[in-house]
Amino acid sequence: MRGQKRPQSCVFCSPLDRVVFESDEFIAFHDIKPDATVHLLVIPREHYGTVKELTGDNLPMVKRMYSLGQQLLEERGFSGENARFGFHRPPFNSIHHLHMHCLGLPFKPRRASLMFPEHGRAWFIPADRLIEKLAT
Repeated sequence: MRGQKRPQSCVFCSPLDRVVFESDEFIAFHDIKPDATVHLLVIPREHYGTVKELTGDNLPMVKRMYSLGQQLLEERGFSGENARFGFHRPPFNSIHHLHMHCLGLPFKPRRASLMFPEHGRAWFIPADRLIEKLAT
C-alpha cells in the first residue's frame, strides 16, 4: 500500500524544527510534549493514516522504522529495558499520520507509562508486536 494523498491538516507532513534525522523515507524528531527522558517520533515521509490501515505489504517499512528508532535511541544512550517503541491505535492517536513513539525511559511524568504500556493494550501496540501482526 502506497502512501495516501497528503491532507492539508497533517502537521507531520510539514518541515519541523525539532528534526534529529532525515532521509528520503523517514523523518525523526523530538515530540513537542515529551513523556520520557527522550521522546522521539519516527514518521514516514509518505502519508499513512494509522496502524489500522497497514497491511503485510507495509512490513518492510515498519521494520525499517523500528530499526531507525532503535538506532536513534542507542545513539542517545537508551536500549533494552530503557527503551520502548510503539504506535497508538485509533481512536487513541492524536495525529492522523503514522508515527512510532521512541521512548528513552524513565517516563516523565511517571503516569505516562500508562499511555505506553510495555506489553500493549487496546490503545497502544509495541513495534515488535505490530511487526509480528503484519508478518502473519
